Amino acid sequence: MFDLIVVTAANEAQAGGYRAQLAGRGGFLVVADPGGRRVGSLGATVNVLRKLRYTAGDTRRILVCHSGGDARRTPGYAAMGKAFVPMADSRPMLDHIVDEMDRLPFRSGVLVCCGDVIPYLGGGEVRFAERGVTGVAYPDGPGRARRHGVYASEGNVGSPGLFKVTAFRQKPRAGRGKFLIDTGIMHIDPPTAAAMKSLPVAGDIYGEFPEMLLGGFAPFSVSVVGSCRFFHIGSSRELLRLLGRGGRIVDGVEGNELELAGKNIVTNVPRAYGKIRLGRGECLTCLPLGRDEWYALKYRIEDNFKEDGLWEKHSLGEKMKRVDHARLLALRTKRRRAVKVTAPVRIDFAGGWSDTPPICYSEGGSVLAAAVTLDGRRPIEVVVRPRRDRFVKIVSLDLGKRSLIRTAEELDDRHDPHDWRCLVKNALAVTGFKFGDEGLDITISANLPKGSGMGTSSILGAATIAALLGEVDVAKVGELTLRLEQEMRTGGGWEDQFAGMVGGVKIMRSVPGRDQRIAIERIGSGKFAKELAGRSLLYFTGQKRMARNVLRRVIGFYAENPHNFAKILIDSVKATAEKSAKALARGDIEEFAAGVNDYWRDKKLLDSGSSNERVEEIAATIKPYVSALSLAGAGGGGFMYILARSPQAAKKIRSILSRNPPSKWARFYDFAVDEKGMAAENLI
Repeated sequence: MFDLIVVTAANEAQAGGYRAQLAGRGGFLVVADPGGRRVGSLGATVNVLRKLRYTAGDTRRILVCHSGGDARRTPGYAAMGKAFVPMADSRPMLDHIVDEMDRLPFRSGVLVCCGDVIPYLGGGEVRFAERGVTGVAYPDGPGRARRHGVYASEGNVGSPGLFKVTAFRQKPRAGRGKFLIDTGIMHIDPPTAAAMKSLPVAGDIYGEFPEMLLGGFAPFSVSVVGSCRFFHIGSSRELLRLLGRGGRIVDGVEGNELELAGKNIVTNVPRAYGKIRLGRGECLTCLPLGRDEWYALKYRIEDNFKEDGLWEKHSLGEKMKRVDHARLLALRTKRRRAVKVTAPVRIDFAGGWSDTPPICYSEGGSVLAAAVTLDGRRPIEVVVRPRRDRFVKIVSLDLGKRSLIRTAEELDDRHDPHDWRCLVKNALAVTGFKFGDEGLDITISANLPKGSGMGTSSILGAATIAALLGEVDVAKVGELTLRLEQEMRTGGGWEDQFAGMVGGVKIMRSVPGRDQRIAIERIGSGKFAKELAGRSLLYFTGQKRMARNVLRRVIGFYAENPHNFAKILIDSVKATAEKSAKALARGDIEEFAAGVNDYWRDKKLLDSGSSNERVEEIAATIKPYVSALSLAGAGGGGFMYILARSPQAAKKIRSILSRNPPSKWARFYDFAVDEKGMAAENLI
């Protein structure tokens, strides 16, 4: 995760709008161009570095997202800014950009990107040079080259890798062949970023800056990947094509009666406007100016405010400076949307218990885990819908139970962990829900056995919080989930919710202290992923257990710390997580297997209840065919992760345990790594 995300703006008026939309979200800083004038993306970057007083020894991971455009070709969202256009999952484009940038591997420095495009990189991993500036490019044809920046390097155009840049051109007159297309992503190492503070606050980071680099300002490299897919909204037509439903977009409209002929975009319209009647291709947006004025802007889907003079005709440059963003946000957030959140569960490979308070407060945590689907689906699902009345209905599909809460007192009675509604009640509490303000239907489902060790309760809590918030804000949902578990008095750490929210295999870290900010580094399994999948099995032992019982014993053991043994074990599980992550990254399956075995050993030393006679019998039965074995989560039962010695050995293990299961509930589950993680979508 980034230590700081900086969003640049063209002026203070635009910056005020961005700040309003980011209010309450930690880790963001909005910086306007100085002096009320455009200074270009290089000037804006230099301005940010000066504001941050950036030094050559800075170790932070900083993202600078340039978002100073007017969005003239998408007037329906010009008041909000393109970076805040809501995507299909209701999250703003900015969040998706941050997600993609957070996948890139760097430990420190400044990463620069554009706020109006989401680049989905594929076909090879990005590598950043240790010194200087590294751009990111991919090979494509002349049609794309004529519309973008193009790198020339010492390597072959079609070869992924890290190369020295020999030339950089903007929109060249390209002939036939392949060209290295600029993705708009640029990494700057700390010494170079510090040196940039002396540059003038002006210029284009994709224009003047490459010339400076080629002239010797700093080493200049390009990381070439196999492919890149851009999500870019360049016009109202593209906006409708990419995000429309049923030939229309209706967003931020306050319950007005609609009569739409098709190809319509309707945004930010207050109830006072009355009935909205639009012909085919007609669009409408409203701007809240000052305290009580609304300016209704009608336009056509094909209008281009950037080139046809309509921006000036409507004096939109001045009107944008007068937009009351508090009123705009009040309009957009007044009506709750129906939201569905789905999530994978998780397998922990190493490092568990180091994430649990108070252990993580003293030691910091390091946990290696993967988000996974079971039998081809995400097991966790939460749906929140508005009700016409002011009551709260809670439905659990897997338990087959439902409850209608009619009083605030009933909702506030939320500290009994045996009450099946306890999790939802506390999710409502930590998200600030006030009984009587609105009515909600909340449906939860966890489609896997209870007491499974797969982080079910925490991930279900996180999914419920995300559905109530209407978005998957990883940092915020993670923090609120920890509060939820404290309110439920069940304890627990941060591993489960973050492992379920963020896709893929990753190592998650925190430093000592009560403010546990989680840094997440995703780990690509590379060429050996297929072999690892062919040797991995997930087996439900048929035994259910209550994680909080093991939790209490481990916390007690750590507090007592006889002969410093508990602390030694926590240091060991953290070190094992780090070593296992490095083994995965370099494709060393046997070293990874050794780490899983060490983790299982340490878990049993932390609490003997992590295993039992039946579990040990299962392990003994299949031992000749196993490279590594561990119970998920706290142990004591639930799911067992097995890494077989070979794909053939995996088949033998499956055959042995399928013929002689230890209980009628025991069985294998097909599983796969879920690369996307928790996701939210609006429902009609």
